[in-house]
Amino acid sequence: MTQIRYEKCTWPEIQEFAAKNAVVIIPTAATEEHGYHLPLDTDSLITSHVAYGAAERSEHPCLVMPTVWIGFESHHMDFPGTIDVDWELFIKYGLSITRSLARHRFKRFLILNGHGSNKPIIEVIARQTVIEQPDTFCAAVGWAELSDAQQVFNEMRESEITSHACEMETSAYLAIEPESVQMDKAVRDMKYRMSTHYWTDSAGRKPNPSFKNAVRHMEIWSTVTDSGVRGDATVGTAEKGRRTLDAAINQLVELIQETADRPISPPVDHH
Repeated sequence: MTQIRYEKCTWPEIQEFAAKNAVVIIPTAATEEHGYHLPLDTDSLITSHVAYGAAERSEHPCLVMPTVWIGFESHHMDFPGTIDVDWELFIKYGLSITRSLARHRFKRFLILNGHGSNKPIIEVIARQTVIEQPDTFCAAVGWAELSDAQQVFNEMRESEITSHACEMETSAYLAIEPESVQMDKAVRDMKYRMSTHYWTDSAGRKPNPSFKNAVRHMEIWSTVTDSGVRGDATVGTAEKGRRTLDAAINQLVELIQETADRPISPPVDHH
């Protein structure tokens, strides 16, 4: 089986994939502003690229669902173009996908995320899927959270923080579809105020060695950036993006195999 796109399969082919214990990747992303220089589809484009790349390299059968292109965006709505979906609706939507897949006898799901504010939501979807369908396994991770990708990027990075429409995302988009990036409009926007516990970095590096663990927080986006960028987009390059994405794809291949091999044990009621 060489097909990796779920929606391109016929129903008998879907049946074959399920019988082969295929892992199904569910990419989740967003349609939102990404500064003056990146298109609204940044999260969707990058997440889809990583998902398809890993499925193509995987030796284990793997299918990629169509990317969920809307995300939880209420804090971004001061910037034109952003499409917001209610968080409860997002959870219901995600569970509708995993329920359908389980009905078709798929057992193993990976939710691959590309939008930061989806994180708590996709974790709920993954946990609730297993509660509703105890004979399934579902996990969630963001492509930028993959440690191999972070390590490779951090060896090349030039910016203090990576967060949104930043060096990391700009580099990734340049590696995939450079003709859609308006680098002459890229900016460095460091309006976001950082302190010991209030900081963020997509690649997991502390902006200051003295900083402690970052607490989960999200301020209204227009209060922490003027341009929509949080970080330095001007230092993004296609080479940084290519190497970072390659590392993410290779680690996701490993994760696909681990997901395929992981035992699914029946629950034990101790009442």
